[in-house]
Amino acid sequence: MERQISLAHIDAVVRDQLQRLDTVSGVEYLAEVSGFIKPLQERFDSARNELLLLMESAAAAEDTHELRLINDRTVAVACELFVSMKSVPIVQELCSSVRDAIAERVLELARQELYFSGTDSERTVALLSVGSDGRKEQTLLTDQDYLFLLSPGNQDSSLADNAQDDYFGMLGSAFSIKMEEAGISRCSGGIMPVNEDWRGSLSQWHERLTTMFRFERDHWDRDILNLIALMDIRFICGDRDLGLGFGNMVRSRVRDNPQAIRQMARVVSSMKLSKGFLRRFIIEAEGSHKGEFNIKILAWMPLVMCIRLMAVDVGINETSTLDRILRLKNDGHLTDKMAAELTRAYHVITGHRITQQMKRLKRIIDDDCYINPYELSTQEQREELRNAIGRIEELQSLIRGRFAMSASVDNYLSPRR
Repeated sequence: MERQISLAHIDAVVRDQLQRLDTVSGVEYLAEVSGFIKPLQERFDSARNELLLLMESAAAAEDTHELRLINDRTVAVACELFVSMKSVPIVQELCSSVRDAIAERVLELARQELYFSGTDSERTVALLSVGSDGRKEQTLLTDQDYLFLLSPGNQDSSLADNAQDDYFGMLGSAFSIKMEEAGISRCSGGIMPVNEDWRGSLSQWHERLTTMFRFERDHWDRDILNLIALMDIRFICGDRDLGLGFGNMVRSRVRDNPQAIRQMARVVSSMKLSKGFLRRFIIEAEGSHKGEFNIKILAWMPLVMCIRLMAVDVGINETSTLDRILRLKNDGHLTDKMAAELTRAYHVITGHRITQQMKRLKRIIDDDCYINPYELSTQEQREELRNAIGRIEELQSLIRGRFAMSASVDNYLSPRR
């Protein structure tokens, strides 16, 4: 397990060293320490300033062309930061925060477009996100994972109910088109407000959840995947009072439904990993990805989904994977050792995903989900990846034990979740 070095430990090390030095040597030593710290401080300051500038630029953008340039700049800055600092959280903070600002501005532009075309509604809307954006874990490449939550209809509105439904359908369509123009591709799973299943009032969403909880045979896989996606829901912009408590409501309803929790536990505890006999990586034997494995499906997704399930089951409302691990540790659901190892696993696996995305952007590879573990530059990197996948296997075992279930369950999950 990687040792977690606290600020107090660093302070103790520096003070201990200074006790052994005279004045001249002490000054030289502190100058060397500052020489290491100053460039890092400058990079952090630059990243913070760039983030604020990009968010301000997005808020003031006049059209989607400007927003696309901002998104492109965000990706370029994120690449530079990852190369220099190897920080997964910094990349995620930058990409998620700027794209939140882009989505907010796109919603404004979409409403303006409809208004000037002669269509409007007095009903307010909250824009919410799920998936990696709901967890604030966006990286270089992403797609749309958004939904609309509508305020209750106004009986005195100039638009009839059907007309209001049509209005928000048009708004969802305009929003999705403009997000695509801004560089955020459409969701292959259809999680966009242009899809009527992903927009509605609070009462409509309650009805949908009730339907999902039935787990009807014909729609089992769809319902379980939608429930899994909704557990990461996060308010982005719009009607704040309407949207802020929605995610907590969804997670509370899931937590209070033992069948839903158990069904999701069956799925996440049985997801396959790239781990075989004697800790060997399980790789493709033939085809275009021969010698590689899908690091998204066979490593990253099982980790994120297991942590999500455990957090929701015990009433944790944070959506970030790392925040969830921390809360699970602090609340006594994970040991300090396991929490540290899972945190390290998340950094290692997500770091490789970002590296693969950079290669795809440079057109070195055509699919960033796949990685060849034997092409990693050092044995240490391969061992880190093996250890990370091993920790996920232990986490799955923990979940199977918690819910007393077998490991032999089919995998129903799409790689787009």
